Amino acid sequence: MIKIRACGIFFISIVILLIVPLVYHCFVFLIAVPLLEVQPFSAWCLLISFHILLGMVLICYHRVIFTDAGGVPYELDEAWISELSLASRFGLEAGLADQRVMISDKNSEKNPLTGLGQERKGDGRQRFCRKCHKFKPDRAHHCKYCGRCVLKMDHHCPWVNNCIGFRNYKFFMLFCMYTTLASCYVCVNMLAGLVSMTSGGESLGPVTSETLEICVVFSLMLLCTVVLTGFTGFHIYLTLHNITTIEHIEKRDPSRSMAENPFDVGKRRNWEQVFGSNPYLWFLPVAIVQGDGVNWDTASGISNDSFGGKTLSIDQKI
Repeated sequence: MIKIRACGIFFISIVILLIVPLVYHCFVFLIAVPLLEVQPFSAWCLLISFHILLGMVLICYHRVIFTDAGGVPYELDEAWISELSLASRFGLEAGLADQRVMISDKNSEKNPLTGLGQERKGDGRQRFCRKCHKFKPDRAHHCKYCGRCVLKMDHHCPWVNNCIGFRNYKFFMLFCMYTTLASCYVCVNMLAGLVSMTSGGESLGPVTSETLEICVVFSLMLLCTVVLTGFTGFHIYLTLHNITTIEHIEKRDPSRSMAENPFDVGKRRNWEQVFGSNPYLWFLPVAIVQGDGVNWDTASGISNDSFGGKTLSIDQKI
């Protein structure tokens, strides 16, 4: 676990201390600034657009690193512990489903464990984390690196040294989108500059440190553009179908490959679960997301009290 954490910090250091300064110096001081003397308007457009994209990348990167992915709410922990105290140690999981039905019948409004989740074990028993010894809500999974169950866990990302889950998935998506756009933007403009120089009959001259830096940055940004375009497109696909990376991998199991995704409630609603219902805030790193990360709307119309008629600020602590 310590090695993974150290690896995550190392990746963050590469981005913040190496890649960003290198790209910034190359694009601003070797591409845009020299253009000020020839085409000042174009140069200023390049600089302003670049700084806007870079700012969004860094803000989203900061938010996804320092925003907690979301753990099981405290009230569920307490309710689960109370329920476990009613069962014997060895007959624990076998009787939990019946216990939950009995409890929900007695106190359906006050008990936070009311209503069975959509995700069940093969024998129909309630999902239970043997490592956390806690109730595991729908779409929650245990992260061995964070040492806890994460709500709507997508994956643990070493590049941000954090889990990607319910509360920071939007920031992760925005970080991927803006990084892809920024990489593509740098590549296109650097390529356009090189093409204009060669087509005008100008010689590129001897290989200097500046020329080498431009070639290195262009190659790096081209690689990032190709890789991130596929990666971001994949996560957009997952978002539109309301499925996480873990759930996508689980569907490779032949016994689950034909099963329908119960949480797919339509592309528009799937998108709004992550980005919020206000289109003006979709691509800003501040938003209101729907739900509590525990209860989910389903395609069959069984809402499990769905969102409880509430919206949750993405910055609100669960």
